[in-house]
Amino acid sequence: MGWGLETHWLRVVRLKVPVAGGGRTVRVVQLSDLHGRTRFLNGSISAQVNALRPDVVCVTGDLVSHQSDLPRVLAELGRLQCPRLYFVPGNWERETLKRGRKRLLTPAETDALLRQVDGVARVLLNAGEVLDIGGLRLLIYGFDNSLEGLAAYHPPAQFADARLLLAHAPQIIESVRRGAVPFDLLLTGDTHGGQIRVLGRTRPDVQGWHVGAERQAGGGVFYISRGLGTTKLPLRLGSPPEILCADLLASGLS
Repeated sequence: MGWGLETHWLRVVRLKVPVAGGGRTVRVVQLSDLHGRTRFLNGSISAQVNALRPDVVCVTGDLVSHQSDLPRVLAELGRLQCPRLYFVPGNWERETLKRGRKRLLTPAETDALLRQVDGVARVLLNAGEVLDIGGLRLLIYGFDNSLEGLAAYHPPAQFADARLLLAHAPQIIESVRRGAVPFDLLLTGDTHGGQIRVLGRTRPDVQGWHVGAERQAGGGVFYISRGLGTTKLPLRLGSPPEILCADLLASGLS
């Protein structure tokens, strides 16, 4: 696939995750690292997601690199035909580019940004809830590890058949392991899969992270998305933009 086409052709990655409990299959779609990107040669993000008919959509941070792009991106998220839309912030919810230079947003600017996002998707900042979807009780919990890997786990007291954890950066796995936090599926992004990969090699700061799904010793699936947009260079090589479509298969359905 040529460089230009690989950058501008959105693919859907399919994943099946067996979970405990009864009920029907629950479909979870993940979007990550948009960086202002909403359209591809094969359609808009909303058109691709709506065709999947998700039960839950999770956005794992980095909506825009330029604050001026935020209204357009939020409008695209508003076109998603899913009643359960969740968001956890990335580092770009606390920083921005202006005249080609990165600067940190003030706390007031970040709060204002997250209030705008919360008008479209429920923002989870070290918080979660249990949903009953077709008889499957699903815990959705979002970590705020967007700035320095800071995180806290205080799940609601209700019983859950399955646990879906959200965070922006994959470093959250260190806190999850240290706290022995149980999960069936952990969704993160941030690395872009390296964005530029040649013969399996990419930039040193993300080379050590896997791409896609990796099953952990405790049985949960840890997923690192390649994301949708780009930073620095406006191209991808060996790491195409993606949407994850994960089906949580209740007992007896796998």
